[in-house]
Parts: sequence; structure tokens; C-alpha cells
Amino acid sequence: MAHSREPATAVGEALESALSSILRWSTRADNKRMLHDSSGAALSSTDSWLLERVVVAGPLRMSKLAGWMAVDKSTMTTEIRRLEKSGLVTRRSDPTDRRAVLITATDEGRTAIARHRQLAQDVYGTLVGKWTLEDRTEFARLLGRFVDELSWVTDAVARHNESI
Repeated sequence: MAHSREPATAVGEALESALSSILRWSTRADNKRMLHDSSGAALSSTDSWLLERVVVAGPLRMSKLAGWMAVDKSTMTTEIRRLEKSGLVTRRSDPTDRRAVLITATDEGRTAIARHRQLAQDVYGTLVGKWTLEDRTEFARLLGRFVDELSWVTDAVARHNESI
């Protein structure tokens, strides 16, 4: 029985080590600088995924964004205020419920996230540029599958916590 667990343990250790290395790499200052454009503008990782969400799914209620990020409304207000001051999003009352606030990306916000995506794709393209197209395609497929699992687990935990 112990032998059947060893390969799974080795895979788990390899995944943990790889993900730890990716996280360490992605938070290094010199690697973050690669995501700055020629004007020096850059989005923090929080700004980029928040703005990405608003661009893709917006307009969104502030409460929905807070739930999506698993933060309270005051934290979300701070995050949105920073994006608003940068001209990347706007806030307005929800016409269906004046108590609610809708967040919408501005044209500048859509341009900023498009620029950020392109810079990120250039960096990742360099990282795997020597790989075969088949390897890059398979990596993207498996990484997408992994992200889907992360999302499913995160959503399941949130649903469980809401029911408590």
C-alpha cells in the first residue's frame, strides 16, 4: 500500500515546489518591472485581476466584486477608489437599486488591461518560446484545467462558508 502513495506524494511535492517557485518569481521586483510599459505605467497584480474582471464581466456591483475577491466592502471600496483615481474605472448608482454601486471600466481602463495582457504574453512567450507548439499548447491546456479546479474549489469553500 505504501508504494501506491509514493508516486502521488512525489507529484504533490513537485507541484508544491513548482507553484512556490512561480509565486516567488512573480513577486520579485525585477520580474514585476517586465510588466511595465514604456511609459512606466504598470498595474499591480491586484489591480490587474480586478480590472480584468470589470472589463470582462462589467458593469458589476461593488458587492459582487467584494464577494469575488473574498474581501469586505470597505476593502473593495479602497481598491476601486485607487482604480478610479487612476481613471481606469467609474462608479455610479445602479439604476435598479440606487443603494448599490456599479463599477465600469473606462476606455483608459480597457486600454490599460489590453496593454498589461500584451506585456504579460510577451514575458510568458519568452519563457516558453523555445518549447514546441505542442508543448506550449498542452501546458496552456493543463494550466487552464488547473485554474478551473482552483476556481471550483474556491467557489465551493465560499458556498460552504456562506451556509454556516
